[in-house]
Amino acid sequence: VENRILIIADDQKDKSTKKLLDRFESLISEAFKSNIILNRMSPSSNIPIGGLNAQTVIIVATALNDKSSSESILGRLLKRTAQPGGKFGIPPSHIVCISTLGTERTETFPYSMQNLMGGKLDKRRDIEESIVRIVRGRNPGVQVPLDYTIFKIGDVTEDAKSKKEPFMIRPGDCLDGTVGVEAAAQTLMQAVAFQPAARNATLSVVGGLEDGEDAVTDEMWDDSFLRLDGPELLRIESLASSGDGNINLIFDELSEYIREWSAMFEGGAKGTGLTTPVTVSESTLQPSASERVVARSGVKISFKSTNTGAAYMSADEERAAERERSGGASSSTPSKKKPKKEGGVEVLVEKTMSGELRVRARRCDMADDTILKELSEGVILKKLEKGVNVWMGQQ
Repeated sequence: VENRILIIADDQKDKSTKKLLDRFESLISEAFKSNIILNRMSPSSNIPIGGLNAQTVIIVATALNDKSSSESILGRLLKRTAQPGGKFGIPPSHIVCISTLGTERTETFPYSMQNLMGGKLDKRRDIEESIVRIVRGRNPGVQVPLDYTIFKIGDVTEDAKSKKEPFMIRPGDCLDGTVGVEAAAQTLMQAVAFQPAARNATLSVVGGLEDGEDAVTDEMWDDSFLRLDGPELLRIESLASSGDGNINLIFDELSEYIREWSAMFEGGAKGTGLTTPVTVSESTLQPSASERVVARSGVKISFKSTNTGAAYMSADEERAAERERSGGASSSTPSKKKPKKEGGVEVLVEKTMSGELRVRARRCDMADDTILKELSEGVILKKLEKGVNVWMGQQ
């Protein structure tokens, strides 16, 4: 099977992104010793059905007019094609959309100003959402699995200029600033080829990296992309290190403290300010060498369903449920509504391979249709920060 990446971009319309893509092609060809085929096409050209059997397709949002363009292109890319010998081609399994910072913040400055003329950020947000919707709408077991990555950047500049801002990768649409060609290209290569956490995630990138300088280690890349898993909502680092004495004992003490801290959310979480009922359980997430974590413990604070959330039943559903409870259902096997995931916050105490102790909080129990409960998440995070500060004061 050929290793192939198809890039859909308008080099004439967006020359700064062309520099990024040129550098990306050089980097990934070097990383795979040229054992990779790269094709770049304009969105106005005849996009090949099946995407030339490319494993990954990179679509530049600025090259498209609107979401109908992205839907039309994906419609062609994801069709299976007949091959010689009675075989069928395999459509792409990963769609990467290079988009713009601020598409989810069009009501805040400076993105509100950028969006004034023609609503360009709204159009790019529509393109992002169309890609995510098509990916999530795949039929498991029938259609080839498909992942997405939404890769958000600001203006692409020379890295020497963007180095004025620290190089940073964060989940979602939360950063501001420019990005250097080298920084963007290296991050794009990581997202495409080396970092599973970039799959089905949105990330933002800012800052600069000059070629040959400021080398980003594998450990730094892994840690940056770890933030996308969940995604991560809070990180409190440097709580202790191997130079502080018995780091294992400190890890055990902090783990026990977090378990005791979480008890405030049990029994209805009265007085905590939560607007959503929760259950508290022990985290089962194990240490991971790929995440460079050698010891891990924690708790899961899971949101419970309410009559205004996933547990809401229409009048017809309530009548059907009542018939089943009374034995009057027409079917011998009562239909059961599978509980939906309501989300939650997982609080983790971790000892890293470098001997550092940290606390992370990330989203958990999420599904495609889970409604975010940002107010309740915010309450938990504030309580966690305060609790860890108390623990630090006791050391």
